[in-house]
Amino acid sequence: MEQFGQLDYGLTHPIHEYPDPDFAACVTKYPWREDDGYLPSALHGLPLEPLEKISRPRNYGSPWKAGEGQGEVLDSEVQGPARDVTWDPDYQVSEAGVTEDENLSDGESSAEALTGRVDGTWLRHGQRAGRHADVSGRNSSAASRGRRGRGGKAGRGGKGMKKGLRKPIEPTPEFKALHSQATMAFIDRNYEEAENLTLQALLINPEMYPAHNLLSEIHAARGDNEKALSAAWNGAHTRPRDPEMWSRIARLILGREDEDRDSTLRDAIYCYNRILYVDSSNVEARYQRAALNHELGHKRKAANEYEQLIKHLPHDTTILRHLAEIYIDLDEPDNALSHYEASIHHFQSVEPCEVTSLTWSDVNIVCELYGAQRRYDEGITVLKTLSRWLLGRAKEKCWEAFHEDDREWDLEDHPRRNDVPGFLPGEHDVTSYGDGLPLELRVKLGVFRLRSENSNLMEAINHFECLDPEDDQIGAKIYNYPDLFREAANALRVRRYFHEALRYYEPVQQISEYADAAYFMELASCYKAVGLRTEAEDCYKIVVDSDEGNPEARGRLLEMCEESGMSPKGATTTDDVVSVRQHKARKSVRDKDAKQPKTSKALRSWATTMLAPRLVPQSTKQISLEREEAQEGDVNTLFLRRETLTEQARNGDESSKTERMAITKTLIQGFRDNKIFYPFDKHHKFYGYSREARSLAARPKHELDALAEQSKSHLETAQGDQIVIPTDYCGIPFHVWLEIFLEYALTLAQGGNILSSYETIAAAFHANVFYHSPESLFLIHVCWFTCALLGNDDETLCNIARWFMKEYQFVTDGYRIFSALNRLSDSEKSWYNCGPSQKYILRQLKAVDFSLLGDARRKSLFQERASYTTKDDDGNQIRAQEMDVALLMLYGHILYAGKSYAYAVNYFLRALALDPTNPMIKLSLALGYLHYALKRQADSRHHILMQGLAFLLEYYDYRQRSSRSSEKQEAEYNVAHAYHILGLTHLATPYYERCLAMSAAAQGEESGCGAQDFAQEAAFALQSFWAANGNMEKARGLTEKWLVVG
Repeated sequence: MEQFGQLDYGLTHPIHEYPDPDFAACVTKYPWREDDGYLPSALHGLPLEPLEKISRPRNYGSPWKAGEGQGEVLDSEVQGPARDVTWDPDYQVSEAGVTEDENLSDGESSAEALTGRVDGTWLRHGQRAGRHADVSGRNSSAASRGRRGRGGKAGRGGKGMKKGLRKPIEPTPEFKALHSQATMAFIDRNYEEAENLTLQALLINPEMYPAHNLLSEIHAARGDNEKALSAAWNGAHTRPRDPEMWSRIARLILGREDEDRDSTLRDAIYCYNRILYVDSSNVEARYQRAALNHELGHKRKAANEYEQLIKHLPHDTTILRHLAEIYIDLDEPDNALSHYEASIHHFQSVEPCEVTSLTWSDVNIVCELYGAQRRYDEGITVLKTLSRWLLGRAKEKCWEAFHEDDREWDLEDHPRRNDVPGFLPGEHDVTSYGDGLPLELRVKLGVFRLRSENSNLMEAINHFECLDPEDDQIGAKIYNYPDLFREAANALRVRRYFHEALRYYEPVQQISEYADAAYFMELASCYKAVGLRTEAEDCYKIVVDSDEGNPEARGRLLEMCEESGMSPKGATTTDDVVSVRQHKARKSVRDKDAKQPKTSKALRSWATTMLAPRLVPQSTKQISLEREEAQEGDVNTLFLRRETLTEQARNGDESSKTERMAITKTLIQGFRDNKIFYPFDKHHKFYGYSREARSLAARPKHELDALAEQSKSHLETAQGDQIVIPTDYCGIPFHVWLEIFLEYALTLAQGGNILSSYETIAAAFHANVFYHSPESLFLIHVCWFTCALLGNDDETLCNIARWFMKEYQFVTDGYRIFSALNRLSDSEKSWYNCGPSQKYILRQLKAVDFSLLGDARRKSLFQERASYTTKDDDGNQIRAQEMDVALLMLYGHILYAGKSYAYAVNYFLRALALDPTNPMIKLSLALGYLHYALKRQADSRHHILMQGLAFLLEYYDYRQRSSRSSEKQEAEYNVAHAYHILGLTHLATPYYERCLAMSAAAQGEESGCGAQDFAQEAAFALQSFWAANGNMEKARGLTEKWLVVG
């Protein structure tokens, strides 16, 4: 279930004391309720003010209550002053019933779970109810339910009242039967019946999480994501202390599309509040809550969260970066800088090669913090010191005496660097000096030089010259670093170096994203200062025509017109100015493809205009038409440029690789921006780009099937026009677009950017032109598991392997792919034998068993059947024709890996009955029996061992009859290792020695046959034997001969 929505249901009065279902009965009409106007008492009188007004800080420790008039905090366990607790500054609670909700049983908590609403406030109402009432729906008026205040005898913890979580009631037989029937109806895709049965089961036992989860699955299968999320939300309240459940619900809430983003964020924060209430040390939950508060605009709360995190994770640069961003917004950069300074001191105490978290980005952030405080001289010193440390030259102290210039960062040793006492040319690589300093930091260094007390224009210009503003050839830096050009120009303009500033302002006109109103105002001020009045007037006119509400630009233009003796009405219009600039920009893109930007940021608008769209004095419709006309040509220009770079990139040219990746990213983004390929419902097929084709795609499937059956070869619109489905986009075939997607994803994965590669593959998967093509889906999933292998992501590997088994059910290769992918994975946490994988393989096994039964037997075991996922060309379900040995062995090995040896042996025996001569089945049986015999619960241990050894020797005899030396050596080693496991080293030694003797013959076989030499493993085992027995000389001889790599 990928997405969930909200659920609209409620239950009547319970039959036992667990929940108070009145809390949700007012939400919706139900077949067993007729009083729609009923409003539960727990909802009467609840305030509707924002959460911030009804909340206050809360501790994570023992329950507490506010003292009357004294503000004293008491511990409910000892009825005295509270012990030291850890305060969570943002956990919001009510003033009554503060912590009792988390001490109630799961059943009591289920009433809060039944507060789902369909409108946008359904989650927030649940939060308010939880803050003004305990989880079972009781409000703060404790006396109405027999609960007394602080001095009463009927409160929690009184005589006869057991504290803590209560044991949940065992589900009734009626609930089990209804839940089982609902599950079977869901499997049969009879969702209406499944929903009715589930609601009946919840009526009996509303505190049972499996029923809520099944209801969520039902609504998700029907496409009602809002109700599905609501059911999942309600189910989570039946497990109030399950952090994983609340984390999952938070992810689902954030994944839904909601116009009210703030409400979504508050709902997710509530989930993380529940997690942190249970475990205040949960770093992931606190991190997510901090990020959500930041996005919500609660910067002070977010800062407090990150401050808590930095105590748990000192020197974590990710947290430091978030703190820096927030404190700059709060105008408190000194707070972030103090954290960074402490971390920098820590990092500098070790070698740079041992530090991977502190990067050039952190150096840039530290410089920004110094700049925000106008401590430019200190910023220069820290920038140079950290850069020197990152480049491996921390021990060079000779540069600390040079505060007035930056000769250390000159591009050449001659002349200034050679004059420094203590500098030894060649001691360090030349790239660890001028070329090693990133361009962003070099520009920052120039800006600081301009703004420092001892302003040094020459040093600043020396740094800015690395931008090469006059360059208009291939790879010009203006396309990659327009922000640096503008930063340098702005620093020069503020210091009134207008001529120098214009050199860096003027190239920015070619980049539409940076040519905004503020840019033209700054450019006009420079033109005016150097006497270029005509150019200044043009800039002001552009701003005035595009933004008529800009009084500053209109005032400046009026002043210039009056000075020149012209009235504002007599001033020329901006049509000529705009048309000339657009013509130049188009020509630079069309005729000079070498100037194509290397980053997607510069290509997002297909580089068809120079000015930002809001600055062009044209109508929106006119701009849209121009873009559509130019788009296809621009896409083809980029595609041809990409093709020309392919050969150079494959030959190892780094610049070609970078440019090709940037162009590919831009092409993919342009494809993804076309909403025709990504309809609201991905099940809508692609029929074309016209309005009629899109309308046809939205029609129900049965109507489309009927139309296709009538016309056989094509579809027709309502007007009778024939629709020919396109096979390309912008002149590029769809299969080539798929290659672009998959190649880009593989390149990202090879570079270690696994998550971005997954995002690219998912974009191809969800495109309707690929989603409805079996060939495309096959290639997409092959690329998907390849990227997962590169990232060592075994969870994704299992999910992709399950797709192959689902799409190609009862095909042996699907089970082999699952085994092979898990064999290639090298992760500490194995998903091979996890619960979901084991259950999925068992369902596949049940599907085979069910399809092989006779009709009479199949009817008697109807409830044990599994679904069929593969259909033939006629739409009929494909059933298994025979039992698959590979499937039996796969499930047996999953049980074996989970140490369920007795159950694994059963499936191995079934496989042996189908393939009695297979040596691997016999080896698996032998190991299963041997490991089972070594378990404490094993009965008749000797008998089980004899069974295992019998299968082991059968395996050995079969392998010894093989003509391949590698298989004989394999048998020697496996038998030796089996005896080794049993502690029979005197029996294992001869087999190990024969394994060593056969090493030369095994290595002599062709490598293509999959031969493997077990000599080193055998030598290591023998070495341990001899060393343990005191024969160190023999152990040393084995080590020198077999285990030392020469």
